[in-house]
Formats: sequence, C-alpha cells, structure tokens
Amino acid sequence: MEKLPNNPNCPLSGTRYCALLNMRTCSECTVGGNGDTPEQVMRDLDLYEQLLPEGGIAQLFVTLRCQFCKHEPVGQRNGYAILYMAHPEPKRIQRKLFKNSAAPFGTIIPVQISICKECRKKLLMLDYAPTLVAVLFGLIMVVLSLIRDTRTAMLEISTWFPFVLWAASIVIGIFLGKALSGALEKKFAGSMYVDILRHPVLREMTDKGWEPIRSGRSRVVFSKSRRVVGLGTAVPSDEDID
Repeated sequence: MEKLPNNPNCPLSGTRYCALLNMRTCSECTVGGNGDTPEQVMRDLDLYEQLLPEGGIAQLFVTLRCQFCKHEPVGQRNGYAILYMAHPEPKRIQRKLFKNSAAPFGTIIPVQISICKECRKKLLMLDYAPTLVAVLFGLIMVVLSLIRDTRTAMLEISTWFPFVLWAASIVIGIFLGKALSGALEKKFAGSMYVDILRHPVLREMTDKGWEPIRSGRSRVVFSKSRRVVGLGTAVPSDEDID
C-alpha cells in the first residue's frame, strides 16, 4: 500500500517522525516490525536526532560541491561515497541461542557524501595500488620465465626456483605497492580528505559516538546515484536534488 499523507492507522503518519523514516510505502515501514510500539519508535527517533551533527547529514549529499576537496577550486559532484556509520544507542537486546545480550549497534545509517570524479579516482588509486603493483611484478616474472635462456638458468638452480621467484616478486610488489600508496596518501592529503572521518561533519559524528562499520582506509563504497529510502536519506525539503 502506498504511503498516504495521513494514514489513519499510523500515529506517525504526517509527522516529522514519518519524514525521518523516509519510507516509500507503509508496508515497508519499520514501525511495529520489531515489536516496538509507535511511542518507542518516536523516542528512538528523538534520540537519533540528538546524535546527529549540527545541520544533519543531508548537508553532505544535497550539495553539488565535493565534500572530499579541502580547498578551492572544489570539484563538482559526480557521484556519492557511502559510509555506513553505527551508534550503540538506542540500546537493543540481541537474542542468541542460550542468552540475550546487548547488541553492539542500536542504529545504522548510510552517510552519503558528494564526491567529484578526481577525488574518487585518487581514493581508488590508493586502494588498488598494492594489488596492481603486485600483479605487475608477477606478470614481469612470468614473462621472464618464458624467455628460453632465463628459464634454463632458473631451472639449473632448481625446478622450484621459477615458482619461488614468482612468489617472491608478488610479495615484493605488495610491499612496494603499499609504500607507493602511502606516498600518494601523503601527497593527496594536502588537497582532499583522504580519511573522510576528518571532515568536520564526520568528526562531529564520531565525537558523538558514531563509528564506521568498515575498518581501514577503504571505508566507503561509491555510487552514481544515492539511496533515497530509509533512515538517514531524508532531504530537509521536498525539492529533488538529484
């Protein structure tokens, strides 16, 4: 059933709570789905609003300006970087086989961040540099092993030597790739937020207890379009920003 402006069967319909949940239809709404009463849902949403940074998180995706760029000129939005953030509040009970315990997270939301083409390219470069360099070194050793004189010299040492040399080249490539990635990170950090958690809005969220679900530098996933349904996706006005 499509969500109605005023659903007589739902006390949240037409309120800011309904707008926060941002569901397409009443049938998809989470109210009552976990056994929570509408009153409990409203209390949880009140707490959720208190845990948001000043201005909310929509400011990160409604803007056409890249939020990863630190300085002018700032790139134009070419897509979104999505960072899943979690907060331990509200406390929830996690039912297990033999006992109940507190769930590690009470709220999980997608934090969608405008990103330009150049910043996305740089982040992908940092992520894939170790793998690409390792593959390149491995391919070089494969090519060398196909050369007759080189292969003969290797086999004279040991029948296992070509494989050992290939494996060693992969390991060396990984270490060199990581070193290259580290050097590039220092270079890029002057002009962009390589670690998006250093962005003022994200820093305020972490100060309030939010933390990314994924660890390491590769916290974000990229998307050309943004999520438009669910908690954390609501726009502060009816204007379509896409």
